[in-house]
Amino acid sequence: MISEGRYKDVAAVILENDSLRVAVVPQAGAKTASMRLKPHGHPAAGVELLWQNPGKRFRRTGYGDSYLDGEFSGFDEMFPTISECRYESPPWQGIVAPDHGEVWSLPWDAELRGDELSLSVHGVRFPYRLSKTLSLEGPCLRARYQAENLSSLPLEFIWAAHPLFNAWEGMELILPAGMDRVVNSVPGPRLGGYGERFDFPRARLADGTIFDLSRVPKRNDRGYQKYFFAGPVAEGWCLLYEPRRRLAIGLSFPPESVPYLGVWLNEGGFAGQYNIAPEPATAAMDRIDFSKMWGWSSTLQPRECRSWYLNIAAQEGERPRGLGPDGGFR
Repeated sequence: MISEGRYKDVAAVILENDSLRVAVVPQAGAKTASMRLKPHGHPAAGVELLWQNPGKRFRRTGYGDSYLDGEFSGFDEMFPTISECRYESPPWQGIVAPDHGEVWSLPWDAELRGDELSLSVHGVRFPYRLSKTLSLEGPCLRARYQAENLSSLPLEFIWAAHPLFNAWEGMELILPAGMDRVVNSVPGPRLGGYGERFDFPRARLADGTIFDLSRVPKRNDRGYQKYFFAGPVAEGWCLLYEPRRRLAIGLSFPPESVPYLGVWLNEGGFAGQYNIAPEPATAAMDRIDFSKMWGWSSTLQPRECRSWYLNIAAQEGERPRGLGPDGGFR
């Protein structure tokens, strides 16, 4: 069932079935504001999967504002960059790509099509059209994406998912075998300077201590980190598992078109939030210019139209071993 509704004090579209209730706000970047696993008589029943800001009023922002001034919760699309940067190549040389990209702060066109929600938006400073189609299938939110370069010149870009999932102490990050090196992309108190490299999951920090990157630590007022796995992913999936609630959250994506994975973990040290965001991405290291420097970039060729998908699934039960391309737990 898809219906019009409200999220806080703004208009939303509600997607709902026996397993999930999802609220999307088209006028605020097509944000997936809430994703709730519905009751099934289990301790995880009715749990909100996405971080929620307190208060009953949605924090409205304008185009190009800082992401921190917005609602800063839920799941936003980041395109054509993650961190603010200046575009380097002509004819858009010197143009600023805003913080967390353009599309999170723009209103999207929305259309209900049967059991699907179709959304699209055009770039402001850059010539592209980004669209996504959302639907539910069992305990899985399916998103199909399409990015189109509307110009006759190559367009460098980053698309990255930014789902801020609620964190719990001891929550585990589960990944395919072979993903064992990471590169720090945001300077911070835990992993130090930009570009520092660490083993995964046991990272040896500057003071010689070992920090387990695969486990969410106890909430504190200091820690946060953002890193990318070094090079393309081994397989197109990642999982979060909370053992006390026996709650699993999985993301699957096509590794040939979404080959990189970043992870944002906020232990409470950034804006007081406690969340974790696995970020499948078309390019790495947070900025268009930096992704080229690392050799982990993505480009839309003239008039190219590129498609990919992202499945977000949730279930209660035993610890999964992986996630299939269709979003089914293994």
